[in-house]
Amino acid sequence: MHVYLYLISATYVSAKRSAALARGLEAAAPVPAMAIRLEAEGQGLWAALDALLVRGASRIDLRPVGMPFSQSLEKWLPSAAGAWLAQQSGSTPELFFASSPEHDAATVRAIARAEVSLRRIGEKPAGEMGKGWDLPPAHRHHLLVCTGPRCHVKDAPNLADALKVEIRRAGLSDSCLVSTTGCVFPCNAGPVIVHYPRGDWYRVADLSDIQSFVATVLAKGGRLEHLIFHQTGVSHEPA
Repeated sequence: MHVYLYLISATYVSAKRSAALARGLEAAAPVPAMAIRLEAEGQGLWAALDALLVRGASRIDLRPVGMPFSQSLEKWLPSAAGAWLAQQSGSTPELFFASSPEHDAATVRAIARAEVSLRRIGEKPAGEMGKGWDLPPAHRHHLLVCTGPRCHVKDAPNLADALKVEIRRAGLSDSCLVSTTGCVFPCNAGPVIVHYPRGDWYRVADLSDIQSFVATVLAKGGRLEHLIFHQTGVSHEPA
């Protein structure tokens, strides 16, 4: 069975809007299809490939969705898919990686000429100022949670949501500011949570690690040395 796997790269887009695009792509595809988001939430690339293999896929075309699509992702995604392929045993599907849509002149022309609804914009003094954007909320812990595509692929697509659930369960919501980020660079050590003001960088691989992090680090003020791989201010370069 020939299938399409659409790879949506969409930072700062709500889960609802991303899901609507995914449904539209799957419905319009000329072959059976699945669409996933590379950042933030939902099924990761490897998990999606596992699911398509179970469904009987013999050929999977990975089709990037984004205008323009990240050049670094274009280079990395085929390698990440190849890593999945190397882990398989028995019969495996053929994998292909499609060019990004902006390389197709007809697609760019269609977007440029699309008939879209318009809203008139009037004057609004200080319109760039948002409500409640004056000061950061009160907090004792600032947690930077990487939701970039390389952490996402390592079976941690809902890391930020799981962390927030555990923080609420521990009654610590008022003392924790959770900020999701794009790539923080040590992708090979991910999934990554950076804890300030201490500056400890944690590799948090699963729900058990998240629960331990909340119970030990946030609730008790301790540290999980076995999960820390770097500290801000401590060079990771050899002397």
